[in-house]
Amino acid sequence: MKKNIINFGKLTLCIASIFISSLILRAQEQPVAKLIIGDKAPELRYGKWVKGSPIKEYEKGRLYIFEFWATWCGPCKLAMPHLSKLAKEREKDITVIGVNIWEGQHDSGKQTPDSFLPKITRFVELMGDNMAYNVITDNNEEFMANNWMIAAGQGGIPCSFMIKDGTILWIGHPIALDSIIQVVMDDKYDVNAERQKRIKAREKEANGPAAAFGKVQAAVDKAVKEEQYNRAIAILDSGITEIPSWAGSANFSKFEIMLDHFSEKESMSFVREWQATNPGYKGSTGVVIARKTGLSKESYLYAIKLLTELIDNPQPAFIMYPEIAKAYINMGDYKSAVEAQEKAISTAQQALKENKYPGFVTQDTIKEYEETLADYKTKLK
Repeated sequence: MKKNIINFGKLTLCIASIFISSLILRAQEQPVAKLIIGDKAPELRYGKWVKGSPIKEYEKGRLYIFEFWATWCGPCKLAMPHLSKLAKEREKDITVIGVNIWEGQHDSGKQTPDSFLPKITRFVELMGDNMAYNVITDNNEEFMANNWMIAAGQGGIPCSFMIKDGTILWIGHPIALDSIIQVVMDDKYDVNAERQKRIKAREKEANGPAAAFGKVQAAVDKAVKEEQYNRAIAILDSGITEIPSWAGSANFSKFEIMLDHFSEKESMSFVREWQATNPGYKGSTGVVIARKTGLSKESYLYAIKLLTELIDNPQPAFIMYPEIAKAYINMGDYKSAVEAQEKAISTAQQALKENKYPGFVTQDTIKEYEETLADYKTKLK
């Protein structure tokens, strides 16, 4: 079991790395925690019970795992098969409930959770046995997000809450669930000791590098909103000096700002020098460049180089090839774009056949890839 958990963790980091900017969810907000381990669990107030049987009250002695997720969250998808296995193997003792929140986090415009219900329902349907547990959506007031996650100081997903007899026993990443559950089931879990440990950890985190970088990012966001781009870069440079452990995130933010608001020559010179230090963020950098229109052929070839290096090492090929195809499209090489998109389809079909990376590739994914390929082929004529 331990080996499986370690592999799951590594896979999470691999796939999440190409979407690093989107996974730093609400980092600038740094939610203030009011809810903690040992407290009474908040009310369960949801939008729709999408899968499974609604619960009206907590059964005495039973464990309830509330797993917060979204369809855009890579690590959330990676956790689903393992959670399904857990739900099946321990169905006599444990109820798992997936709670969809922040679904519109990366969509433009203000939309209610209800507006994403068809998308969520379709996703759950396609996941099948890879999501073999209860699933609910947040309501339009975002009660679950605000009164559970934000109230507990949790600004990112996936995140699990373990409830027993109406009390919060544990809050954390699902990767650690197995060990915690076993301790609880063996009646060796000291909730009061864990509560005190979390209180001390929060005090330390409040003055730690993550909190400090949150303030830096908030200042950068404000400067960008006010179109003070040089000031935003200066804030990031200062942050890199003061918080070196967050240099990767800061430099990636710096690159995004430069690519959007500075000259291509300046931004690409910076990114080449930065990437030469092997800081990670290779996939994220390649994707940003590949999707940006109006750049030179040289820049797109650089993006293709970065993305190609990641194919199955460690990124799934079906994730890399569509981004490579976009780079070719943006540089006007439609023949190469078609070839890359065809590889995206074939590798996605193989992954689906082998049930690898469930949630990342579905029948809908392949259909979307095929529609994109058809569009690319029209450009060849």
